[in-house]
Amino acid sequence: MSTSLPQSPVSDEAPAPARRARPATAAESAERALRADKARSGATEAAALPPVLVMNPYYSGLGIARCLYGRSISVLALCSERGVPGTKSRYFDRVLNAPNGRDEPQALCDFLMKTAAGLEGRPIVFPTRDFDVIFLERYREVLAEHFVLPQPEGSPILRVMDKLELASVAGGLGIATPKTVACISAVDVDRRADDMRFPLIVKPRFAYQWRHKGLWEKVGAQKAFITATREELRALYPRLSLASEEVLLQEYVAGEDADIYVLCAYIGRDGEPKGYFTGRKVRQSPPLVGTGCVVEALDRPAVVGPSLSLLKAFGYTGIAEVEFKHHRATDTYHLIEINPRHWDQHELGTVAGINISWLAYADMAGLPVEPTMPCYPSGVRCVWVAEPELAADLARNALAAIAAAPTRGRWRHTLATIAAAWREATTLLRGRRIFALSRLDDPWPGAVAALAFARDAIAGLRRRVARQVHRQQRSVDDAGTDRPASQSGPNATTGGPHD
Repeated sequence: MSTSLPQSPVSDEAPAPARRARPATAAESAERALRADKARSGATEAAALPPVLVMNPYYSGLGIARCLYGRSISVLALCSERGVPGTKSRYFDRVLNAPNGRDEPQALCDFLMKTAAGLEGRPIVFPTRDFDVIFLERYREVLAEHFVLPQPEGSPILRVMDKLELASVAGGLGIATPKTVACISAVDVDRRADDMRFPLIVKPRFAYQWRHKGLWEKVGAQKAFITATREELRALYPRLSLASEEVLLQEYVAGEDADIYVLCAYIGRDGEPKGYFTGRKVRQSPPLVGTGCVVEALDRPAVVGPSLSLLKAFGYTGIAEVEFKHHRATDTYHLIEINPRHWDQHELGTVAGINISWLAYADMAGLPVEPTMPCYPSGVRCVWVAEPELAADLARNALAAIAAAPTRGRWRHTLATIAAAWREATTLLRGRRIFALSRLDDPWPGAVAALAFARDAIAGLRRRVARQVHRQQRSVDDAGTDRPASQSGPNATTGGPHD
């Protein structure tokens, strides 16, 4: 898909939204404006602050509730599943059992219309998944009368979600982007690969294409795949085509998880950046193509200018996370994708004085918001951690190492592997930590996740033991079948097939 957007110069210098001296954070500035507005109008606090509906209380949704807590804002969660840890959080005033917008969009729309009738004012809606974004765009005409939606009418958000158009627009702006092509058949995949350099990343054109009900597991439960050879690419495509015949091929940018940098921003409805921060992924699960489970707040000016220029070229407003991969050999930052909504690690911005959720809320509620620069803690490492994913990743790696160990000295090797995993975890968690679920003043989400992790670990261990017993039994049976007649019980005297 082509674009006719105007080209804008790109530089590593960010178009500064405010002076670098920061006497107050964005949250403090907005709160002062709110107090002044209430004093002028004489309105009550409850009437001045519309409620919030968070679509799905997973990591992103729970982070929203925590970022808005203590501001006299009623925060409600919409959830269609049982056992989600976030539903146990004290930061949500209520959790509403709602239809899943992915599977039952019309039912969710009807539910929201009924819910709006019982709430005061026009509630503000925050999506946390791509399916939520698609749902809000699809039902905009109906919902906009009763809710404040994160994107204005005519928003380019669907274009931003198109990875092929994103690469085209970025290339027009002079932003480094891996070569990206779209393919719609096995023949097309084979033909287009002729002009590309392996290894290649294979991904959907729109991230949600692989996440429809029943398809995620079929494609391999990953959002992208790395293929080192043409043979691997040919073997992979038939499985991915179960979700969508169209896939993107993208040249792989060499590097590790820690070479992925992000800019996280809120662009106000006036088109100006109200606040942003930068960071890098320390660890992903699965590595290289997964979701960040340890992400560090880190000042990285090189990604600020390109990110803001790209968002401006699209005319985008709202919350966005722009992701780059740093190619160390050339010191170049290559654009990977944009998430045009809340994402898992947005709460990390609070350590730099940037509360993305509050900035968005204040702007959507019509409160004046002063642009603010980030201020990163000096000499303190600050990380966001998805503890279930990190624990599972460390456990998988340890089990694989133990299984590959020689039989002789296995116990010694097992203890050494466990000690190494502990040291790795200690290193990853060094510094100030924001856990996705666990929090002393909100213990239940972490507790529910820990119980689920223990249950899954025990079930996995039982399956592992059962498979091992089955293999051993099969070996014994095969050995018994292959024994000479003189050693095979009845066959030694009565004769049989081995005679």
